[in-house]
Amino acid sequence: MISFSFKRLFAVLGLTLLFGLGAYFVAYEFNDGKMTRSVYAFIVLGMSFPSLIIGGVMRLFRPELQRYFGITAILCLLTSLLLFSL
Repeated sequence: MISFSFKRLFAVLGLTLLFGLGAYFVAYEFNDGKMTRSVYAFIVLGMSFPSLIIGGVMRLFRPELQRYFGITAILCLLTSLLLFSL
Protein backbone atom coordinates (compact mmCIF):
# COMPACT_ATOMS: atom_id res chain seq x y z
CA MET A 1 0.00 0.00 0.00
CA ILE A 2 1.26 3.46 -0.89
CA SER A 3 1.44 5.97 1.92
CA PHE A 4 -0.22 9.37 1.88
CA SER A 5 2.03 12.31 0.99
CA PHE A 6 1.23 15.88 1.99
CA LYS A 7 3.83 17.08 -0.50
CA ARG A 8 1.82 15.65 -3.39
CA LEU A 9 -1.44 16.94 -1.93
CA PHE A 10 -0.06 20.48 -1.65
CA ALA A 11 1.27 20.28 -5.20
CA VAL A 12 -2.17 19.32 -6.52
CA LEU A 13 -3.80 22.01 -4.35
CA GLY A 14 -1.35 24.56 -5.78
CA LEU A 15 -2.25 23.50 -9.31
CA THR A 16 -5.94 23.86 -8.47
CA LEU A 17 -5.37 27.28 -6.91
CA LEU A 18 -3.55 28.47 -10.03
CA PHE A 19 -6.53 27.43 -12.12
CA GLY A 20 -8.85 29.22 -9.71
CA LEU A 21 -6.75 32.37 -9.87
CA GLY A 22 -7.07 32.39 -13.64
CA ALA A 23 -10.83 31.81 -13.39
CA TYR A 24 -11.08 34.65 -10.88
CA PHE A 25 -9.39 37.15 -13.20
CA VAL A 26 -11.57 36.09 -16.13
CA ALA A 27 -14.73 36.44 -14.03
CA TYR A 28 -13.54 39.80 -12.68
CA GLU A 29 -12.97 41.09 -16.20
CA PHE A 30 -16.29 39.88 -17.59
CA ASN A 31 -18.31 41.11 -14.58
CA ASP A 32 -16.71 44.57 -14.58
CA GLY A 33 -15.36 44.03 -11.07
CA LYS A 34 -18.71 43.11 -9.51
CA MET A 35 -18.00 39.91 -7.63
CA THR A 36 -20.80 38.32 -5.61
CA ARG A 37 -20.91 35.19 -3.50
CA SER A 38 -22.49 33.21 -6.34
CA VAL A 39 -19.66 34.23 -8.69
CA TYR A 40 -17.14 32.96 -6.15
CA ALA A 41 -19.14 29.74 -5.82
CA PHE A 42 -19.05 29.21 -9.58
CA ILE A 43 -15.30 29.88 -9.63
CA VAL A 44 -14.70 27.25 -6.95
CA LEU A 45 -17.07 24.87 -8.72
CA GLY A 46 -15.08 25.38 -11.92
CA MET A 47 -11.89 24.61 -10.02
CA SER A 48 -13.16 21.09 -9.34
CA PHE A 49 -13.57 20.12 -13.01
CA PRO A 50 -9.85 19.97 -13.94
CA SER A 51 -9.23 17.84 -10.85
CA LEU A 52 -11.95 15.43 -11.94
CA ILE A 53 -10.65 15.21 -15.50
CA ILE A 54 -6.97 14.91 -14.56
CA GLY A 55 -7.85 12.43 -11.81
CA GLY A 56 -9.68 10.28 -14.34
CA VAL A 57 -6.69 10.26 -16.65
CA MET A 58 -4.34 9.54 -13.75
CA ARG A 59 -6.40 6.45 -12.98
CA LEU A 60 -5.10 4.93 -16.20
CA PHE A 61 -1.41 5.76 -15.74
CA ARG A 62 -0.72 6.48 -12.06
CA PRO A 63 -3.59 5.18 -9.89
CA GLU A 64 -1.84 6.17 -6.66
CA LEU A 65 -2.03 9.86 -7.67
CA GLN A 66 -5.76 9.75 -8.38
CA ARG A 67 -6.66 10.14 -4.70
CA TYR A 68 -5.02 13.57 -4.48
CA PHE A 69 -7.06 14.91 -7.38
CA GLY A 70 -10.15 13.34 -5.85
CA ILE A 71 -9.49 15.06 -2.52
CA THR A 72 -9.13 18.46 -4.18
CA ALA A 73 -12.26 17.92 -6.28
CA ILE A 74 -14.27 17.02 -3.18
CA LEU A 75 -12.90 20.05 -1.30
CA CYS A 76 -13.83 22.36 -4.18
CA LEU A 77 -17.32 20.86 -4.54
CA LEU A 78 -18.04 21.13 -0.81
CA THR A 79 -16.76 24.72 -0.71
CA SER A 80 -18.93 25.71 -3.66
CA LEU A 81 -21.98 24.07 -2.05
CA LEU A 82 -21.24 26.00 1.13
CA LEU A 83 -21.00 29.27 -0.79
CA PHE A 84 -24.22 28.56 -2.68
CA SER A 85 -26.13 27.80 0.52
CA LEU A 86 -25.10 30.98 2.39
